[in-house]
Order: sequence, then C-alpha cells, then structure tokens
Amino acid sequence: MSNFLLVVGHSERFGSLRNILDEISNGSQGDRSDGWLASGWRYSWFSHRAHADAIGGGGLFTGFAVDDKNQIFAFGSEGWRQQNQLGGGADLPGCYVRVGWNEGHLTVHGDVFRMMPLFVSTEPGVLLASDSAYVLMQLRRRLNLPVTLDRTVTEAVLWPNAMAAQLLGSRTLVREISYVTVGGHIRLDLRIPNSRASMSYTDVHTQFSPEGDAYRHELRTAAVRIASTVHTVATSGPEHARLALSGGKDSRICLAAVLLSSQVKHGAVFSCTNTQPQHQRDYEVVQALAKEFGFDLGSRLPPDHRTRQIRRFPQPFTLWLTDQSLCYYPFKVQSYALAAPGPFSIAGLGSELYKGNYELQTLPQVISSLAARMPRVARAVDEIATDALLAAGVQPGEPQSVEWHYLLLRNALHGGRFVPATKLGLRPLQQSNLVGLAKLAGTARFPELEHPSQISDDLLALLNPSLAARPFDKPGKNGLITKQGVAVS
Repeated sequence: MSNFLLVVGHSERFGSLRNILDEISNGSQGDRSDGWLASGWRYSWFSHRAHADAIGGGGLFTGFAVDDKNQIFAFGSEGWRQQNQLGGGADLPGCYVRVGWNEGHLTVHGDVFRMMPLFVSTEPGVLLASDSAYVLMQLRRRLNLPVTLDRTVTEAVLWPNAMAAQLLGSRTLVREISYVTVGGHIRLDLRIPNSRASMSYTDVHTQFSPEGDAYRHELRTAAVRIASTVHTVATSGPEHARLALSGGKDSRICLAAVLLSSQVKHGAVFSCTNTQPQHQRDYEVVQALAKEFGFDLGSRLPPDHRTRQIRRFPQPFTLWLTDQSLCYYPFKVQSYALAAPGPFSIAGLGSELYKGNYELQTLPQVISSLAARMPRVARAVDEIATDALLAAGVQPGEPQSVEWHYLLLRNALHGGRFVPATKLGLRPLQQSNLVGLAKLAGTARFPELEHPSQISDDLLALLNPSLAARPFDKPGKNGLITKQGVAVS
C-alpha cells in the first residue's frame, strides 16, 4: 500500500467504515492503529508499524525531519517528540507527515517541500488523507462515495509541457480528491459532528525568505547546512550516504560537501547511473572527477553484502498506480529499492527552486503563449494554476509567479516519486532561505545577485573552488570561478 492512510470519522459515520477498514488491514494489527478523538470522533491510522507512529499527548508522525536550527535529525515519532522539546514544531525539510489534535481541531501537516505527498478527501463527518490519491479513490469506491472526473483537469493535461507533467494545482483528476500543496495543511473541526475538513495555507513569501541582510551570509548559511547534513548521514554508518552523480552542477554541489571531510569521502558510496550512450559525457565527467579527487565509483562492500542490500518489487506497476498514476504523468516504474534501513539516497534535486527553472516568467506570460496554440487548454491551465498560486499568497502577475508554481507542484511531485521505495531520500540543496533569496525582485535584490541562476554557481564555488573549475557535461556550464568568484571571495 502507500506510506500512510488516515481515516477520521464521527461515531455517527464510523460504524459504516469499520467493516471496510477491517478488510483493508486484513488482520495485520501491526499496520493499523485506532483511537478516540474529542466529541465522538475516532480515527484509524494505517502505516508500517502504525503503533510506533503515536506521539505522546495526541498525535502521529511518520518519516524523518531535518531541523537545521537545532542541528538534529528527527526520526519517527520519538525523534519528532524530542525535536519539539527543543522548541521545534514548524514545518521542516525532510520526508514526513504529522497529525495532531486537541479538544477542538485535528490538523495534518507535511514536510516543508512536500517530499511526502499529501492528498485529502472529505465528506460530512469523514476525513480521508493519504500520500496516494489512488488509495483514496479506491477507498471512496469501497465506501460507495462519488468518484467524479474533473474535466478541467483532463483538459489541462493535454498541454505537452513539463509544467503539466504533474498536477497543476490542488485539483486532481478526481473532483473529490485534492492535493495539499507546499505551505498547506488540513484542518478538521472536531466540535461539529458533520464538519468537513478544509485546507489552510501559509503565505509562501513568509515561509520562504532570506534569513539575513547579506548575500554572502545566505550562501554560507546554506553551505554549512548542506555540509552538516551530508556529514551527519555519512558518519552514521558505512555507505549510509549514497550519492548519485552526473556531469551537471547540482550533484556536484553535494559532492563538494562530501569532499570537505576525508572521513565522509571514505564513508560514502558514489555512483553514476548515466551509462547509456546519450549520457556518455555524464559518465566521462564523473570518472575524471573520481580519478582527480580520489574517490571510488561503486560500493566497496563485498558482493554478497551488496546483493542483500537490494529488494525488488514483485509488482512494479502496482507501485506506480499507488504512487504516480493520478498526480505524475510520465510513466516511471521503479522496480527495486534498498532493503536495509539506514542508507540515504542523496541527490542534487532542489537547486531548480532558486536558479529559475521556468525562465522567471509570470503565469499570464505562459498562458498568453499557450493560448495562441491551444486556447481551450490554456483556459484550463490558467484556472487551475491561478487557484493554486492565490491559495499560497502569490498573485499570478507578480514577478516569478511561475517559479513559485514550480515550488508548489513540480518540485514536490517530481522529487517525491521515490517515497514508496524509501522515505530516506535526502535533498540537501532544498534550502528555504535560498528559495526566498532567488524570489527577491527589484530594489530588494542583493546587489551581488545579478540573476537567480548565479546562486547554485556561487554555492559550488564556495564549497569547493577546484570542483567548480572542472569541466561539466556541457561547455556552457564551464568557467564558474571566473564568472562568479567575486560573490564568494
């Protein structure tokens, strides 16, 4: 199944849910936890080792969080409880979902970059939430609840563009199921028997903003966090830091953080899976870096140990259905994952958040271009995307509104595809202060920052000038030191 399923119902409705929930759990009590809430409300929670997800005092947590302020990793409910004792509680990077309740309300939050997907479906007196829209759709069918096609969403899907390769907003192909974007959380009023859950949002301008008043400060803060995170993982066990490299910039920033410490370099495992002919340059670049900077490609563990580390999924298509079928449209099937707990898969995903993946456009500019070719599709895209931006506090016509849209949707859904295989996917380049830094416009932008794409270049040059000066997969990426060195000197 998916990573989690939360079913909340008032006692007047919960009786009709009980038999179906019993069938879902199929006698596996370890994967289900039940409890009472306030005013006659009850919940059932499904996850791996569901009882271990309980937080003392009322709540549930599954996954892990990274708390840079307190310099800790919070694993599972116990880790989250301890993190809260240190003054935490806000949404953090990582990959998790947390549920909390009191006498008046129940809330559901996710990690700040939404690496753990969060979908919701609600009826009077019933709340359903999961990381899988497909699970919610099938559960609605079992409960004889409506499952209706959203025709506006189907129209928008016809746009052959990466921006529409996944959901364009909270609306999904099923009208009764919504996606909770970055900055959003679910809220249910427990004081009313027939209440329906609603979604509330934090303004992303507030949630993602620079922490200081100097460009160098922001870069150094991010660099320290990246290096600290990678070091923590790499020193937690042999080959616990598993770094996938390419010939591009993003994974090289992670590599630069690894190379800061000989202990980390010799404890991590490096790989380059781009061995196909069309990616030959990637592999050539990585091989050259490995030789020059003294790290090995591939595991150093014995062959039998490496074999035991891999588990294969007997039904990859079923995994795709529960994970991506209603939210991420390219057909990407994952057939295996790491078997043992501990290893983190480290990837460079995240720098697109602040280097201008959509060319710093506004939504009206994108819609105008699309309308000239596909007017009906443009209207559908505009309607759905505009709603998502406004909910997050972004005006469609403001500078970089489409980059904010990238944060809300594509970064999350494209980056969160690994979750059914492992929650331990680490994306250290996802730094909230750098996102805010890149979105500054006009006189608010720091004078050293000419263009958001400069941020990742300067970050790499700061972490390792020698790596920044070495060739990349494409000639246009070369020469970072001479172009950007002034910013990090």
